Amino acid sequence: MIPVNIKVLGISGTPIKDGNCDTMVQEALKTAAEIEGVETEFITMAGKRVALCQHCQWCIENRSPCKIKDHGRTILSKMTEADGIILGAPTWNVKAAPLINILISRWRYYHFFTHEFGKKIVGVLTVGFLNEGLEGALYDLEILGRGAGPVVARGWACASTAAFGQRPVYLEHGVLDDPAGMARVRNVAIKVVEFARMIRYAIDAGVELPDEYKRTFRGARVKEKEKKIFVNGVWRDKQ
Repeated sequence: MIPVNIKVLGISGTPIKDGNCDTMVQEALKTAAEIEGVETEFITMAGKRVALCQHCQWCIENRSPCKIKDHGRTILSKMTEADGIILGAPTWNVKAAPLINILISRWRYYHFFTHEFGKKIVGVLTVGFLNEGLEGALYDLEILGRGAGPVVARGWACASTAAFGQRPVYLEHGVLDDPAGMARVRNVAIKVVEFARMIRYAIDAGVELPDEYKRTFRGARVKEKEKKIFVNGVWRDKQ
């Protein structure tokens, strides 16, 4: 087998440190790390300060990452360095908890002016208690994840006996006691590694489109700042 080294970043979008969502994402990363050549890193958003985008247009006008110097800026930078990304969030009601969405609101610079995203391989995970609303949470995460690159796998688990069709009470070891859920979580990690390795191999081998065909996530070509002019909140070609 040809050795291919990749990095997989796991982000747990939860306000609860060391809770079920953190555990779930860490379990996925543990599986990924068992594969030769895979480096992993874990980030929990619990206790992190991540401001919501104010749509002030500073990143657009200056063609630079968001001026707010908080944990959000650091996490986005780490996302650009990864080959694979695993996004996890707990299910709240019938949606994904909002922390991941708040983080993603801050990546406009990368989408408009760089090729940093588009070829990252993404897997999404959610954990619930009542075993309801998981589909809605996964849909939320898939929509967000597509901004980084192809979403290749999804996984879900339950932290209560609802996972076994019983009246829900907390499992002794939380999400780890849902064997079917943990199997799905581990499968997400394997799929992210599988596809990320292939993309990294292709990139290292120079198997990419010619520059004239390269586009940002938003479908635009990146041009040097000197060739553009900022008019009424929009960058336009100089005449």
